[in-house]
Amino acid sequence: MSNDVDNNTGDQFDELFEPFELPDTPPEDQPPRARQPVAPRTEAATKTPQGANDAICTSCGAHNPAHNRHCEQCGARLSQEALPVAPAPMVRATAGGRALGVLAAVVLLVALAALMFNILRGGGDVPEATDSTTTPSSTAPPIVQEVFASAVDASSELTGFEAANLIDSNIDTYWNDESARGKDAQLTFRFARPVALSEIEFLNLVDETKFKRNYRIQGYVIRVDDLEIEIAGRLEDTNERQLVKIASLETVELEILITSTYPAQAVGDAPPFDELALNAVRFFGTER
Repeated sequence: MSNDVDNNTGDQFDELFEPFELPDTPPEDQPPRARQPVAPRTEAATKTPQGANDAICTSCGAHNPAHNRHCEQCGARLSQEALPVAPAPMVRATAGGRALGVLAAVVLLVALAALMFNILRGGGDVPEATDSTTTPSSTAPPIVQEVFASAVDASSELTGFEAANLIDSNIDTYWNDESARGKDAQLTFRFARPVALSEIEFLNLVDETKFKRNYRIQGYVIRVDDLEIEIAGRLEDTNERQLVKIASLETVELEILITSTYPAQAVGDAPPFDELALNAVRFFGTER
């Protein structure tokens, strides 16, 4: 059977080719035919009816249309120029990605609108950044209020014008030293509980005539038992309230030393007094 298949295949293969036989040797009485020379191909002969713009293959010499990139005859490349590169495909966003982008834009616009609103409402001040790790204090700062001395002593006092009048909260009573004109005068205040003082208020006599006829405090030195430093200063010659700043911690006793005074004056026919006068001393701070 193998022989039959081979024979059939051979018959089919022979049908594809035309028989070719070499001619017999020419007779001796006929001279051999001379070989005709082949005329060289000229430029005019290579042109095709399509014109001079045809692309000529450098491999086989075949003519091709100008737009061809490869030879139709042998498949060789006609042009040596670089082939165009296709652009990279565009990344197409998915529906979820587009939704996230829109949401982010909306959030950004809302945040900017809120910031502008706060700036305009707050008078143009940009809110300061706060530290999220800072824990707010659980205790409120102490409230400064009037604290009261429980007792007061003076270096001298005139009968009926005792030093206790300085802390009785009565504006009609006041203290006079005993005709000493304020020289080496000293006041000592005591508190029932320790206090942290921030201010001391001095008030001279409110009545204008009495204010001028008595000596008034000018220079002073303040000492407290919980601080080693002294506070020195001067009061104005006025019957308005005057505040002196102080910063004590746990004061139980406070001293006021008078270092200089404003002299008393005569008012009309009324002569001046020899006493130093002071209407009230008040204290402000917090109790411990």
